[in-house]
Amino acid sequence: MEVESYGAGGTDNKLSISFVCPTNCVRRPISEMSRMLAAQGYNVGVGYPESLACPTQEWAPNAKLEADSKVKKLKIPAYYLSSLRYNFPKLLSLFSWLKKVFKADIVHLWEYWYPLSVAVIFYALFTGQRKKLIMTTDGLVGYSYKPKDPWWLVPAFKIYTRTLGWFLFRIPGTLTTYGKAMLVFSRLAGVPMQKLNVIGTGIHLDNFQNVSSSDVEVLRQEFGILPDEQVLLYLGMLSERKGIATVIEVGEKLLESGWKGKVIIVGDAHGDEDYLAMVDSKYKDRILFPGGRTDVSAFMKLADCFLLASEGEGLPGGVMEAMAASTACVATNEGCTPDLIDNRVNGFLVKQGHIQGYLDGVRKILDNSEGFGKKARSKIEYFSWPIVLQKYLDLYKKIVFGNGDGK
Repeated sequence: MEVESYGAGGTDNKLSISFVCPTNCVRRPISEMSRMLAAQGYNVGVGYPESLACPTQEWAPNAKLEADSKVKKLKIPAYYLSSLRYNFPKLLSLFSWLKKVFKADIVHLWEYWYPLSVAVIFYALFTGQRKKLIMTTDGLVGYSYKPKDPWWLVPAFKIYTRTLGWFLFRIPGTLTTYGKAMLVFSRLAGVPMQKLNVIGTGIHLDNFQNVSSSDVEVLRQEFGILPDEQVLLYLGMLSERKGIATVIEVGEKLLESGWKGKVIIVGDAHGDEDYLAMVDSKYKDRILFPGGRTDVSAFMKLADCFLLASEGEGLPGGVMEAMAASTACVATNEGCTPDLIDNRVNGFLVKQGHIQGYLDGVRKILDNSEGFGKKARSKIEYFSWPIVLQKYLDLYKKIVFGNGDGK
C-alpha cells in the first residue's frame, strides 16, 4: 500500500510520515509512534523487511503494528542472514518500494549500518530528497557500545563509521539520538553535530502505575514469594550482550550473604547459552527463569530492584518500564542510561562487568526500595509518550513547514 503525499503547505493533520525500520523486528518506538500518530489522523506508513526465515509473530511491536489497520505496512521482501542477523532487501523490489516510502512528507529512518538503511540514504541523495530524511541512531558500535566478542567487531565498526558512516551521516537533513549521553560519542564518531537533535523514546506511564495489587499477588503466589521476601528482577532478551551471567552471579552473592528473596530473570533466550545450567544447584529454587511473559507491568511492580548488566544500550526500555512502576534500577553506565538514572539519587550506574559495583547498588536499593523508587518514578515522567511524541511532531513540522534544517 502506498503512502499518500500531501506535500509542504498542507495542514499539519494531513502530514504524511514514512517510518523505516531496517530489521524484521520493528523497533518499539516506531511501532508506538506510528500507531499514536495514525490515531491522531496523520497519514502513516511503516516500511520494514519481511523474510520467512526470520518470523516476527511473537515480537510484540510487530504484533501491535499488524493489528492496527490505520497504519500502512510497507513491507519489502528480503533475505535473512542469520549469522549476522541482517536483512538484505531483494533488489527487484527495492526501487519500487523506495518510491512508495518517499511519497511521504517525512521519511524517518532508524540506524545507518544495515543494508536497507544504506539504500534509503542513497536514494534520498540521488533523488534530491535529503531534506525530508531524518535518521535516528540509538547506538554507535565501537563508541557508545563495545561488545567483547567477536574481537574484530569493534575495530570493524569503527572503520565503517569513520569511512562510509561518516559520509552517510551527512546525507539526511536531520539526525536524532536518544540522549545527551550520546553527544560525546557522536563527536568521536564524526557525526555532524549541527544536524543532531536529542529526543528520547517514550513510555506509557499509566500501564505501569495502574497495576492492580491482585495481579502482583498472583505473581507472588506463582513464584512462592513470602511476605518478608524481596525480588531482584531482570526482564528482557536473554543473551550474552545483556549480561545475564552477571545477573546470576550478583543474585548468588546476595543469597550467599543471607538475603531473603528471589531473583527472577524473565525473557526468551537468544543464543545457545544455557543460563539455568549456570546457576549453583543450591539456588535453583531461588533464581528463577519463567521464560517470556506478557504480564510485564505486574513483574515491574512486583520487583524491589531491577538489574541491567548489559554490555551496551541505547535508551533501555527495561529500565524505563521499571522506573515507571516506581522500581529503582542498577544498570551499566553505557549509552543513554545516564539520561535516565541519576547515579546514587534515583538508582545506580556501574562500570560494565564490575560485580561488586552491581552488588553494592542492588543492596542499597533493597535497603530503601520505596525511597529510590519514588525518585525513579519522578524522573521517568519526562519520558511519557505524549511529551516525546510532541517533540518529534514539532521537528517534523519544522522540516516540512519551516526552514527545513531541523534545528
